[in-house]
This record gives sequence, C-alpha cells and structure tokens, in this order.
Amino acid sequence: MLETIRAFIYSKNLDDSEFDNEYNIFIQQLESLLQSAFQDIDEKSILTVHQVLYEINIAHLSVAWFNKAHNIHHPKIVLIKYKIDQAWNKSIQYNYKDQIQDLPSVDDFPDWIRTTVANHKSNELHPVFTFLRDEANLEQSKEFFFQETPLEMLFGDIIAYLLPGIYGGIKVEFVKNYWDEVGRGIDEKVHRKLRARMMKALNIDESCYLENTELFICEELELINMYLSLALDRTKHTELVGALLATELMIPGRFQYLIDGFRRLGFNDYDLHYHIEHTSVDEVHADDLLDHVAMPILKHDAKQMQALVLGGLRRLDTIHKVLDRLYERVLSNESSYHLVKAA
Repeated sequence: MLETIRAFIYSKNLDDSEFDNEYNIFIQQLESLLQSAFQDIDEKSILTVHQVLYEINIAHLSVAWFNKAHNIHHPKIVLIKYKIDQAWNKSIQYNYKDQIQDLPSVDDFPDWIRTTVANHKSNELHPVFTFLRDEANLEQSKEFFFQETPLEMLFGDIIAYLLPGIYGGIKVEFVKNYWDEVGRGIDEKVHRKLRARMMKALNIDESCYLENTELFICEELELINMYLSLALDRTKHTELVGALLATELMIPGRFQYLIDGFRRLGFNDYDLHYHIEHTSVDEVHADDLLDHVAMPILKHDAKQMQALVLGGLRRLDTIHKVLDRLYERVLSNESSYHLVKAA
C-alpha cells in the first residue's frame, strides 16, 4: 500500500478513470486494515496504517518547486487521511477515557504535569539511556539516532503550524520557540541544520526521513504521525500543545545521556551542538510553554484540560513504546540505518 499511496499523491492524473478501480480497491483494503489495526491490534496492520498516514502527512510539507505533491488536497487523498485519523482517534479516545476524567484543578495543573512527566517511565528513568551513555557501541548508538530522525527533523515545522490564527501572548510564545528552532535567524544555528550536522558525522543521509519510510520502526512512525496529524487538524491544537509541553519538560534530561554516550564514542561538541543546545533552551521553553500558553488556555476555558492532558499522555506513552522497541532493537543489534545511502 505504501507505493500505491505515493502514486496517488504524486501522480498528475489521479482524476483519470484508470485510477478509479485501483482507488476503490485501496479503500476496501484500507477499511479492513483499519479494523485489524485499531480493533484487532494487529502489529503488521498498525505498521502499514502508519506508513500510509506518514506518507500523506509528510506530503503536506511538500515544497512546490521541489517535490510536487499534486493531489495532497484531492478529495480522494483527503478521504483516505480522514478515515485513518478517525479510526485512530476513536481508538485513542477509548484507551484514554478514564485517564482524562480525574484531573487536577487549573491552579494545580503546573505541579501535576511536571510530576507526571518526571515520574513517567519514558523519562531518563528508561534503561535505554544509561545503556546509550555507558555501554552502547557506535552501531547501536547510530541506530537509535537514526530511528529518532523524523520527529527531530520536523519539530520546527510542527511549531510553525501553531502560528496562524492566534494572537497576543500565546502567539508571542510560539514565535519565541520557533525563533530558537530557526537559530534566531542564523542559518548555521538552525536546529534542523545542527541535527543534519550530526547526521553527516554519523554518515547518515539527512533526507532519509523523506525517502526511507519503510526503514523506521512502527512506534516512531506513530510518534511523528501523532504530531503531524494534530498539527494538520486545527481542532486538535490544544492536544498538540499538551504533547509539546510534555516534550519540552522531558528533553533536557534525556539529551544529556546521549551527549555523554557520544562523547564516550569520540564525538566532539561541534558534532553534538544540536544535543547540547537542547539541554538549555528546552528548559526555558518548558517553563514558558506552561506559563504563557497552557495556563492562559486553561484560565480561558478549564474544559480544555482534557485535551491538554490527552496530548501530554499520548506523547509520554508513545515515546515509551519507541524507547522499549529501540532498547530491544539495539540490544539485539538490529539496524536499518545502514540501508540508507551515506550523506
């Protein structure tokens, strides 16, 4: 289905009758796939769903003068994305229905969310981080780094989706966060470019997240699809704020483990600039996102707490699944990065 959805998105002739039969078959297969993925919890089906959804989501970032995603807003593609997002959202609402009921007061939310993130099993408490710091060899560290590529390379774009349509202090805070992402206007300090610098040091092609969908683990695709699907759906932006808040609260601690591990393997601070940068700026982003975005939203409408908490919990639980799978993967010396062409 991966090649088929690519053909649908990038073909100049999707309206031609020659596609009608193929499209109808695809929709029938998709209906069955969604049931297998979100009702029967079949791992292979879940992987295929997230591969298809990622191809659609990433095509929304297509640059017109480079890579023409001709049909990303075509009703046929919109219907495929809608069906996937609806089935996934239904599953999410069911899985979290109890956790988003017993919530703190607005005044208690800051302490609650900080404690929730700090104590979550996906934080630096996860054993993969001490392993990467103290024991992992170069190949194992490269695989971990490679698998985290989609979200790391697209984080600035996700922030950008929050900018239109909001004003005042919340907009200012998002702009400040985005300004840091783009290196405060200095191209060489753009976070994406700093990340690409480390990819070059590891001999990994920086475009791998665009061209090698099939090499990423299901859990990482689920993570990036969570962010992109929330970003692309304006009704879900409060949930996205919750996911971003959990992200910013978590990143500084875990990145220090990666820095220490790569230093042990011989990498210098020039190569590690991306990671080092995030150990300081994300602490500021976390405080500001909580004080100047989340709390104003809650004080405006306390009912938005369910969406904020849902986004935060989804982020924490999904990254935990990523870490579990990657820990298992690096311990068994599985890898995909070597299948990507060198930078």
